[in-house]
Amino acid sequence: MNAEQLDFSGRTQLYYQLYDILYKDIKKGIYKPGELLPTENELIERYGISRVTVRKAMDMLLNEGIIAKRRGYGSFVKNKKVEQTLNKVLHFSNEMEKQGYKSSTKMLTNEKVYANKTIAEALSIPEGTQLTHVNRLRFANGEPMCIESAYLIHDMCPDVLSHDFSQISLRKFIVENYNIIWKRAQQKIFAIKANPGFAKLLNIKDGNPMIYIERISYTQDNIPGEYLQSYYRGDCFYLTAELEA
Repeated sequence: MNAEQLDFSGRTQLYYQLYDILYKDIKKGIYKPGELLPTENELIERYGISRVTVRKAMDMLLNEGIIAKRRGYGSFVKNKKVEQTLNKVLHFSNEMEKQGYKSSTKMLTNEKVYANKTIAEALSIPEGTQLTHVNRLRFANGEPMCIESAYLIHDMCPDVLSHDFSQISLRKFIVENYNIIWKRAQQKIFAIKANPGFAKLLNIKDGNPMIYIERISYTQDNIPGEYLQSYYRGDCFYLTAELEA
């Protein structure tokens, strides 16, 4: 789009006009996910506007999660947000692959812990019951997307403690070795802010918005067996649900 197509009459702020142009170009695919946007200097020269105007427009795109900035690299278009439905129990790797992303996992911890009051009540077990805590960082196309922290009743699946679930599926391992299938779940959803630890792992800023999902999964025998805490980047996910009127 040429510079003369900006309206300098004052009816609409120039930074908003530039935002609108860049937004439409991104949606049309002129700038694709992962591609760099023009530099500040290029936009200043192309549209005959000030650096302040350019930065205001770019900040609008940044705040909406459409672009991201990397020091020494520039501003680039982010991957589209990932849809997460609330209608059924979903598994990260399966959902990423369905939506065209390559999923990967990094193990953070696989350790023996003991149920605190919250987890004990959620799983209907005595406080202090031995659990296996599997904590994983999940990626889509190499970008960290969420942290999944699963607490499993140790006696139901004791061998989980001795395996690396960065390369194999935890869900499939439990099905194949213990015939445990998660048939239903109850979950709560919260809006939270990233603490320094989450921010570092997910490559976001401290205080950025996150979606926190707390889920209790039940076996085919209707026994609660997993307490899952999932921490999703707010700039990468959105939730959907099909509701009956």
